[in-house]
Amino acid sequence: MSNQLISTEELNAYQRLQMKHDEIYHHEIIALGISRRMNHIALHLVKYLGILSSLPVSAPENSRAFIDSFIMIVSASNLLGISLAKELVIDGINSIDGNFIDEYIQLLAELAKACEATDHQEDYPIRSTWNKNIRKFFFLLVREAHSRNISILEESSRRLASVERKHSLNDILRG
Repeated sequence: MSNQLISTEELNAYQRLQMKHDEIYHHEIIALGISRRMNHIALHLVKYLGILSSLPVSAPENSRAFIDSFIMIVSASNLLGISLAKELVIDGINSIDGNFIDEYIQLLAELAKACEATDHQEDYPIRSTWNKNIRKFFFLLVREAHSRNISILEESSRRLASVERKHSLNDILRG
């Protein structure tokens, strides 16, 4: 696989779109501190894992949970100040022969450990674990999107637009 699956320009544009979406449509989450926001992201990913692991890939709910997972990872990247386009240039997208669900579970467990460590103020590399984990999650989802023949940025943009249309204050927020 090459890093041409997603262009850096398109990824930068999507990351900006996600940031604006979060600021406008999820202001109550934006107001939370970083630890609470990372906990929120982890809970979403657990919710999506339940769907991804229990429904066939062909099910619309599975596709939606997959796209929503990507959206949450981009949101986390914005929160942590990770430029995903720079990650593409640095690391590229390498193929790994692991099972998608197994890798998702492992990454989610590592993310949960770092989130839980904040509650106990443990001597644990919380921020570096979050950063490393979110990067790995991003690459996992991009690789899986390629294997599913999904245009991840296009589908994620559509999903954001759908969420925005359903928001009770969309007419006001779109201004």
